[in-house]
Amino acid sequence: MVLLDIKDNIKYISVDTNIGVIKSKDRCILIDGGGSKEDGEQIIRLLDEEGLVPASAIITHGHWDHFYGLLKMKESFPELKVYSSSIEKAFIENPYLEFYSYFSSTSPLKVSETPLNFKGIKVDGVIDKGNVKIDEEEVEIIPLSGHSPLGIAVLYNGVLFSGDCLYSVPALNMFKMPFYTDIESQYKDLDILSSYQVDYCLPAHGLPIRGAKNFKNALVENRKKLESLEKMILDLIKEAKSEEQLKKEIAEKLSIKFDFTKYIYVTITTKAFLHYLYNTGKADFEIEGGILFWKN
Repeated sequence: MVLLDIKDNIKYISVDTNIGVIKSKDRCILIDGGGSKEDGEQIIRLLDEEGLVPASAIITHGHWDHFYGLLKMKESFPELKVYSSSIEKAFIENPYLEFYSYFSSTSPLKVSETPLNFKGIKVDGVIDKGNVKIDEEEVEIIPLSGHSPLGIAVLYNGVLFSGDCLYSVPALNMFKMPFYTDIESQYKDLDILSSYQVDYCLPAHGLPIRGAKNFKNALVENRKKLESLEKMILDLIKEAKSEEQLKKEIAEKLSIKFDFTKYIYVTITTKAFLHYLYNTGKADFEIEGGILFWKN
């Protein structure tokens, strides 16, 4: 874990879930808060070496890997203020709700074996959209709902902290089937982001996107990924298939070797595409012999 410069008073911490840092004198605003208590400890150490006190944290969305580290930081800095969108606030304050978003029920895993077995974090302020002032710095909040119900990106001085709403091109190649929950919104998210002048973009996962030209290219490649997955699924359901049959063929085509986590992520994204295709009139379903089949 290292603290790297972006420009002027803007830095980021390179870790599994990247963390933005906006300096404001001897204080700073964090964008996301790390995915473990160990992350939290290392973030404190890095900031201390820079003579910085974390005054605020903006959480892009309520998936645990974006805020778990704040538990440790709040122990050392109880005055640290946490901000999120109104919908994601529920997940941050009640992490067990992520189980229900994945399984529509309690988890089949032992809670003690999952990262979601931790106390939630109180959100001090709701920021859904527009220009807001956080600890003397003005940032623009951009609502984006393709990855989670009301995720946000944060724009500051030409630098976009995009959370999980946008992937760099290398990350797109690594994540063969990115995690989406709302395909129609994901298409719209890319349209929304294309209207902004962005000089530097820090996705939550993977390498930064440097320069306006590379940012525009990343938007194009993210759209191509959506379109290619949509076409693949439409081709696969030319003959009626159950969701389980479909996921098996998707894994074969994309060379995905399932473990439990990958199986759940592919399940969620596959459902998102099927529901999008149904809602747009490109696919339909029928139930035969107690099994639901999808067909275009």
